[in-house]
Amino acid sequence: MSPSPPRQPPNTSRADAVIDVSVIIPVYNCEKFIVETIDSVRQQTLEEGRYEIIAVDDGSTDSSLSILSDLAENKTDLRVFSIPNSGSAAAPRNRGVDEAVGRYLFFLDADDKLDRDTLKRLVHMADTTGSGVVLCKLGSFGDGPPRPVPSKPFSSNQYAVDFIESKANSTLSVQKLFRRTIVDEHNIRFPAGFAIGEDQPFALKAFLHSPHISILADKPYYWLRHRGDGTNVTSRGQTPRKHLERILSLVDTIEENTEPGLRRDVLLRRPLVGKAGTLAVFGRKLIPAHGRAEREEMLTTFSDRITHLWNPRVRKYGSVSSQILVDLVVRNDLDEIERVSASLRTRGFPSLEFDWELSQFFYRPLSGGPVSDLNVKMRTHLTRIKYTQGTAALSGEIGIQGVNEAPYSAELVAKHRQSGAEDPVQLDVSQTNKGIYGIRSRFQAQLDLRSLPEPGTWDVLVHARWGELELSEHLGHSKPKGIDTRPVLHGNPTHTAAFFTPAGNFAIDVGPTAVHLDSVHQIRPVQIGRFTVGRNEIIEVDAVPSDLISASAKTKRTKKSTEVKLVRHCGTRAAVIVPRSVTRKGPIDIVMFDAHGRSVTVTSKQQDELLGSQ
Repeated sequence: MSPSPPRQPPNTSRADAVIDVSVIIPVYNCEKFIVETIDSVRQQTLEEGRYEIIAVDDGSTDSSLSILSDLAENKTDLRVFSIPNSGSAAAPRNRGVDEAVGRYLFFLDADDKLDRDTLKRLVHMADTTGSGVVLCKLGSFGDGPPRPVPSKPFSSNQYAVDFIESKANSTLSVQKLFRRTIVDEHNIRFPAGFAIGEDQPFALKAFLHSPHISILADKPYYWLRHRGDGTNVTSRGQTPRKHLERILSLVDTIEENTEPGLRRDVLLRRPLVGKAGTLAVFGRKLIPAHGRAEREEMLTTFSDRITHLWNPRVRKYGSVSSQILVDLVVRNDLDEIERVSASLRTRGFPSLEFDWELSQFFYRPLSGGPVSDLNVKMRTHLTRIKYTQGTAALSGEIGIQGVNEAPYSAELVAKHRQSGAEDPVQLDVSQTNKGIYGIRSRFQAQLDLRSLPEPGTWDVLVHARWGELELSEHLGHSKPKGIDTRPVLHGNPTHTAAFFTPAGNFAIDVGPTAVHLDSVHQIRPVQIGRFTVGRNEIIEVDAVPSDLISASAKTKRTKKSTEVKLVRHCGTRAAVIVPRSVTRKGPIDIVMFDAHGRSVTVTSKQQDELLGSQ
């Protein structure tokens, strides 16, 4: 890397001020967004004079630089620099680091924005904990498909914690607060040469040299813009060779700053077996992007660099494809790597076989020994769910990508989340269909919700066996869009709630022990009579769940709801008393509520059908 240019002094009117944080913004062709981005910094609750903005234009071809110059005119909080186009955020960020005078550094992209109290909260957290890096929760906004945001480290605020134990190492972007003394003392800079992932070595090295880190997770503090125009660098991608350079930079950072052992191995998972690791180099894009000679050179470089680091503690966390590819890299078997790469490109996965004697799946190369001890995952797919009288009728499929062996046996299992108690239902998996993804075994099962003995949440899983190998997977994560995922309450009074978890998995709550919002009753009330008494109409309803305690009448024409009286009779019958002043306005829906605001509805269509039959 070329030596950094000498630091230029800030505006003389601010030279003696104590700057808490330098906000560094690399800019390239962001004329549409840069004003909003700068404004989000200027509107911070951190007092003016305690922050500075350093915007570095990377040779923009639009009016970004001109806009920045206008924004900086007669202002002391913004300094603008321009450099020849470098093709990535590394060079402008490095220039910003060299120019910064703040006690802390914060990196903001030119199309994103900050919440109003972001800088104040980050600086306070860093000052009170002494952490070298402070992370903040991210959110997404704007046009186009939402950008994924990291979630693992952000379940709660964390103070002065280890960056691995807190899972902060799962997010290596630089939308964080960095203590500048750490950055300067360890000469932490952004490596040049690749457009995506240049921030990962920077963040990781800062983590490794910090005494501890802290995390703000109570709300989004940094807003990532999702753009539908495809002009941002991330959306354009980069070649496998560039990904190789990125991965090797990460590997170098890890090996140079750690001792052999568990912590090093945990960090090596990302570049070696992570989704953007070896798969990004030798996966589906390898053959179209590079000729044979270049592929040979890439393999030699990678194999020489990582073979001594490849071990079971790293390997066991990889996907099947990444495990196979790194094993083949260590073998220097380019022919077989190309074969796997072609399979990933055409089908998305390699073909696997099953060894019935050893009860394990393996990949069979054309030459050399099998690649075994694979982290095989079974896939479940829920195709249909129907509720009748406290029973859930479930239909689905199970299988493994690339496997043409159906399971020997399988069962649907309801497992209590706390006690571990299980209620199994044997499945018939003899019916199969074969497609591009391999063999799929179809099943149907009746799950009696009333038979689950313990109150609490029961997760629904599928256990399947190939020989002595048993695989288990939740049911429900994969399902058609048409399946209604609203919670369904069963029983009168309610004894269970069938629902889908935030992860999309099917589960049963016996009790129920929690409030399930937006739920529906499996028992559907029906109107059995309607007559007039004085100024009211009396609507007689049967099959009313016992936990319904109030009602309203909603006119179809005006959508206005009026609270009405619900009078319970014996058993499951009730009467709803509706003023004729409401019914004269046209058809109405009767909506009945329980104590938690959950509702069931008797529609005007049901009422009309009843009147037509009388």
